Amino acid sequence: MNQFDKIITERQFDEERALYHLQNSWVSKCNFAGPADGESVLKEARNIAVEKCSFSLRYPLWHVKSFSLADSAMDELTRAAIWYADDGEITEQAAWNQGSPGVWSYSPD
Repeated sequence: MNQFDKIITERQFDEERALYHLQNSWVSKCNFAGPADGESVLKEARNIAVEKCSFSLRYPLWHVKSFSLADSAMDELTRAAIWYADDGEITEQAAWNQGSPGVWSYSPD
């Protein structure tokens, strides 16, 4: 994940599947929340790096492959945050609200 075709920074997303199937991208300082209350914002993403982002929507990282998540936060509205993910790395204070289940079927390699 050293090279990216697309950089997305300092944006707000609340739509359903806003960045669906995003590939070869770096997502930084984005806020995934808002009145549209969409789901699955990064579903099926491939080769992405997510850093310094905040999540307040359901199912943000489902079926992602080759991803990193760093220095990001997910609140109590972020249900089932990471499911069926492969080849990922979660580092640098990625945090979930303790009252909310978040990670299912995650395999780091």
